[in-house]
Amino acid sequence: MKNKSIHIVIFSALFAVVLWLSVNMGYEYQSVISVPLVLDNIKPNRALARPIPSSLNVKVRSSGWQLVGLSFVPNIHYVLDVGDISNRYNFSTSKDITERLKLPQGIRTIDIKPETVAVVLDEKIKKNVPVEALVRMSFRDGYGVVGDVRTTPDSVTLTGARSLLDKIDQWQTEPVEFSNLKSGVNTRVAVSDTFAFGITPAPSFVSLQIDVQPTAEKSFKGIPVEVNQVPRNRVVVLIPPKVDIIIRGGVEQIAAAEQKDFSAYIDYKSILLDTTGSLQAVVTTPRNIKVVKQQPERLQYVVRK
Repeated sequence: MKNKSIHIVIFSALFAVVLWLSVNMGYEYQSVISVPLVLDNIKPNRALARPIPSSLNVKVRSSGWQLVGLSFVPNIHYVLDVGDISNRYNFSTSKDITERLKLPQGIRTIDIKPETVAVVLDEKIKKNVPVEALVRMSFRDGYGVVGDVRTTPDSVTLTGARSLLDKIDQWQTEPVEFSNLKSGVNTRVAVSDTFAFGITPAPSFVSLQIDVQPTAEKSFKGIPVEVNQVPRNRVVVLIPPKVDIIIRGGVEQIAAAEQKDFSAYIDYKSILLDTTGSLQAVVTTPRNIKVVKQQPERLQYVVRK
């Protein structure tokens, strides 16, 4: 008898809820829905030159049942036909809303935000730019990178509005990080697709190469320092006239390095601009070798007529 009473109570409660829903969901309500904004009929030789909203906020009114059913209606979009514009046009979002926003019958539009959408188009072009690899690296003790970080291909083709591409001279990869490296890296990385609005890069992946080797150091003494572009009526005396250097690089590069591979110079123009009485010599090195110490760091000079 007790179980029968429980069943009656549950049935009564469910009936009350259904009755309440059937009555209240028949009333009209307002709701704000987010509707994707889609551009239609863009000419093949045109491209977006400025961002547009990805969606519009539309306030609608209808019965509760219809508003609930709206969430189950697929592919509701707000469509702007831009086939007749060549450069710029400000669309009033409330104009022709029935054609642009196809809602189920019985749902009325009350308001739409933003009220206007500015569509700016420009000539669609292609441009090749070099790839910049965004890489963070750390190495096991005694190891280091040899040479530059490389990508294959070393450039990408960008497609987009001329006004956007004119401002871009390189394109980045997605950031990658390698820790405790003791050997080379050869892997695929994605090209960034968020670096700039409205621009499509190709290819979407590049191969990343990093040459990692055991490092070594080597010293050379007495590298002569020359002064470039000295006028005929001037003589520059450097004190001292030579520098000692310590270099670092991969063991193979360091083993092959000879003193004749290095030179040092100071530009005469740097002397004219100097106010301290001493300058640091510029040391040229073979590829993939770095100068880690230079002695002396700065050279004094005397200019004579």
